[in-house]
Amino acid sequence: MIDVIVLDLGGVLSWPPDLYSAPAALLGVDPAAYEAAFWNGRVDLDRGVPLADYYGPILSAVGIAPTAELVDRLARLDMELWCRFRPSARRLLETVATWPQRLVILSNAPATLRPAAQASDWYPLVERMFISGELRLVKPDPAIYATIQDELGVPAERIAFIDDRPANVAGAVDAGWQAHQWVDDADSLAWLDEVCAAGR
Repeated sequence: MIDVIVLDLGGVLSWPPDLYSAPAALLGVDPAAYEAAFWNGRVDLDRGVPLADYYGPILSAVGIAPTAELVDRLARLDMELWCRFRPSARRLLETVATWPQRLVILSNAPATLRPAAQASDWYPLVERMFISGELRLVKPDPAIYATIQDELGVPAERIAFIDDRPANVAGAVDAGWQAHQWVDDADSLAWLDEVCAAGR
């Protein structure tokens, strides 16, 4: 029986089509140049390093002098983009939110995700959101799965988890969770329906 459904956010519920073009337009730079710098240091950002340590080098890489104001604007825009779910992902969330299982999100993301998520209309659908930048732990570190399980207060085998990254799925399996790699929203819903059916 599954007690808790845990969903990743970026790569499962959202993948912004304007992830690079929107901030590039804000800065007036080439989206390809912004994309080339985007993932450098991203794991450290998700682990909770100061925003300037991540966005400062991005700004420098695209030829713009870093300022606190620009760092703040880029950080807020980035999280707003990730909080815009695909319509089919929103329907997935709405569907499983009606099930008896508890519904939470576990995301590798900076702490700035929290205010962006709280301002989103989907936020009331989830019981809790765990953010790596707040925990100072990132998937697939075994400690993050142990921490979440302890916070949820349920046996490992009663957690169903979906993530798009194989390493994160493998980490959850190693922790004793029931885990599935995201392919598309229909496949995710079908898998959740199968593993959660006993509790409905």
